[in-house]
Amino acid sequence: MKLPTLNKSSEFQKVKKSGKFYPSRCFNGYFLIDEEISENTYGIVVNKRVGNAVIRNHTKRRVREAIRTSLVLKSTKTLKLVLILKKNVLDLAFIDLKSDIDKFFSKANGTYK
Repeated sequence: MKLPTLNKSSEFQKVKKSGKFYPSRCFNGYFLIDEEISENTYGIVVNKRVGNAVIRNHTKRRVREAIRTSLVLKSTKTLKLVLILKKNVLDLAFIDLKSDIDKFFSKANGTYK
């Protein structure tokens, strides 16, 4: 199952500028409520300081899988989410990464309701 993603730089900037901020140990998260969309859209950003292209792509795949398996976001359908990953995401076990992402989603869901 493919996740719906943010594609344009302007979409990322809009979420970062007018959305709410959530800091975590492995990423900085932003979320924005948008009633015009029918399902949640995601944006994942990995800086070149994290590693080479192979490492960055592996990291994004891990994060996408954590998002896909999250049960918290099943009830919300109108959020735009941006995750800006930090370098220490490489040292984190998948279970810890998934729990951090679930905490972020529950915060976004709590603000949503």
